[in-house]
Amino acid sequence: MEPGSYIPVKYLPVLVALILATVIAVGGLIVNSIVAPRRYSRAKLVAFESGNPPSGAPRDRFSIGFFLLAILFVVFDVEVIFLYPWAVAFNEIGSAGFWAMIGFIWLILIGYIYEILIGALTWHKK
Repeated sequence: MEPGSYIPVKYLPVLVALILATVIAVGGLIVNSIVAPRRYSRAKLVAFESGNPPSGAPRDRFSIGFFLLAILFVVFDVEVIFLYPWAVAFNEIGSAGFWAMIGFIWLILIGYIYEILIGALTWHKK
């Protein structure tokens, strides 16, 4: 650390990037609040959830199909994330690692086919 310096020089680019990102983000919000048109209408002021306007009484049950689909997306997304380290270390893992990953991909594929067959990925409207 240089004398009189509280931040090591090697962290200076990180600090500059942080300051620049903050200035751009706050600047965008300020410019938007000044320039953006404000045209209010009854349709814009209606509450909505997931792009759907409210229908029925507030105590009615909400279909969990959306949540199930979201959970399935997260599960498959996490499984695909496991493919990245395999692709990076592909040359070093050898044939045992290759066949282990082929088995993993087959498990993902079987799960995906099962979800298609039971209709978990189709959106059912009332």
